[in-house]
Amino acid sequence: MNIDIILGKTQEHLVPLEGTKYLVHEQMLHDFLRLQHSAQKDGFDLQVASAFRDYDRQLKIWNAKASGEKQLIDDQERPLDYSQLSPTQIVFAILRWSALPGCSRHHWGSDIDIFDGNTQTASEVKLVPSECFNNGPATKLHDWLDVQLSQKKAFGFFRPYVTDHGGISPERWHLSYYPISRRVIDVYTFSVFKRNILESEIMFKEIILEHADEIFQRYIMGFDLP
Repeated sequence: MNIDIILGKTQEHLVPLEGTKYLVHEQMLHDFLRLQHSAQKDGFDLQVASAFRDYDRQLKIWNAKASGEKQLIDDQERPLDYSQLSPTQIVFAILRWSALPGCSRHHWGSDIDIFDGNTQTASEVKLVPSECFNNGPATKLHDWLDVQLSQKKAFGFFRPYVTDHGGISPERWHLSYYPISRRVIDVYTFSVFKRNILESEIMFKEIILEHADEIFQRYIMGFDLP
């Protein structure tokens, strides 16, 4: 596995998802289209809200949140007061919802965020839990997907963030293509993680390095398997 794929620094493994602006791993495209077609047959318009995201884009997201330029939220989707948080609290507040650059599963091309195009437009999607439960616009799609996953009819896709392991917030909308993401995780070592942070231009680098072991275990390795 090319280290640049792991860190989101190459697009050599990607192909366009026809009719969208998104790129996905060439080896998952066929099975994604099968999943999308299966959903369509049952009355859902399974669309992608986010797919490949490169290192530089993830770095901009992180630094915008770290500087207070972009809003931080808590588990109830309420805004946090940046001025009342310590630097360490800011780091872990960001990590609850956003990956470190070089650590996002979206770098690999194997992971996507989805929504139901029958109930939301792409511009309306916020990718928050309230969209996926109770009367949320994507709830019925995800209830349908629960069944497909339980019956092994999801064409290799699974949800890596179903359970709250004390790291990343549960994300019902996040799907991962296991044949690809498993290969990345097999070679994503702590040394890869730490060297990436050391060489980055990320805000709060010293705090991230101070808590490197905890962050690696909770936010990189803290995911569910299919």
